[in-house]
Amino acid sequence: MRELTLEEVQTILSEGVALARAKGFPSTVAVVDMGGNLRGVLRPEKGRIANPDIAIKKAWTAAALHRSTAQVRELMITPDRFGYGLQFTDQRLCMVGGGFPIIDKAGDVIGGVGTSGGPVDLDIACSLAGLRKLGFPTDFADPLKAAPKATKMGVKSTELAKAAAAKPAKVAKASAKVKKK
Repeated sequence: MRELTLEEVQTILSEGVALARAKGFPSTVAVVDMGGNLRGVLRPEKGRIANPDIAIKKAWTAAALHRSTAQVRELMITPDRFGYGLQFTDQRLCMVGGGFPIIDKAGDVIGGVGTSGGPVDLDIACSLAGLRKLGFPTDFADPLKAAPKATKMGVKSTELAKAAAAKPAKVAKASAKVKKK
C-alpha cells in the first residue's frame, strides 16, 4: 500500500480551500493518512476556530470506516444497521457530510479528507475537488450494500429493530428468542 505524497496532500488542501473561497466561504480542509494521522490542515483567514477539529474528524472517520461521512451517518442512526450508536464510542467519529476516504488505484484506503466551514453540500464539493484533480476515485458505494443482513444467533437484526420500534414487550420476546438459541 502506498502513502499519500506531500504534493498530493498539498493539492487536496489547496483545491478544497480555493473552491470554498470561490463560493464565499472560509472553509478548512484536512487530510489524514491511512492510520488516521494528520498529514495536513489548511484554515484560511476568517475561518472559524472549530473548523480544523471538525475537518480532521471528518477525514479520520472516512479513513477509519472506509466510507464517506454521509454514509457513516446512515449507519449510525439507523437501528437495523451494524453501526447503530457508534457515534458514542469514539469522540473522533463524525457523521456530518464532507468527509471521504482517499482510495488508490489498487482499491486501498490510503487516507481521508474532510472539509468544514460551509453548507454540507459545499463541504462535500470541497473535499472532492482535490481528489478529482489528482484522479482519485470519487464514487463511493457503500461496501456493505450487497452484503447479507447480519444475524445474531439466528435472529435477524432487522427483527430486533422492528420489535424495538413496535413495542417494548416484543423486544423482550425477541431477546428471549436470541437467548434460547
